[in-house]
Amino acid sequence: MTQKFKTLFLFTLFVFLILIILNIATEANIQASGWYSTAIIYFFSFSFFQISVLEKSLKGGLRFIQSHLFLTALKMFFSAVFIIVYGFLNNENIDTLFFIWFLVLYLLYTALLGWLFYKKQKK
Repeated sequence: MTQKFKTLFLFTLFVFLILIILNIATEANIQASGWYSTAIIYFFSFSFFQISVLEKSLKGGLRFIQSHLFLTALKMFFSAVFIIVYGFLNNENIDTLFFIWFLVLYLLYTALLGWLFYKKQKK
């Protein structure tokens, strides 16, 4: 297991810890529906997939850029599908905090991947 996968795993554990603290700190049981945890698992899985693909094309130059752009577009598409499915399945009791949580996760995992690969290129 490479350092990138270890960092991703530890980051995901940290995000789960934040979710548990948020669940304790708020009045509502935000983990009851399971969507908050599912969002974390989605971003972990997709980031794991991205790292796997990008590691193989890291020395490819143009191939790395094309892979990165394609995976970013794919991540945007699947994230939009995830939000739409959430909206359809919870149309009576949609939680606005979930959308904020999802956006924050999207930005955090995107920043983490960018940092991991920028750090690699810098060495």
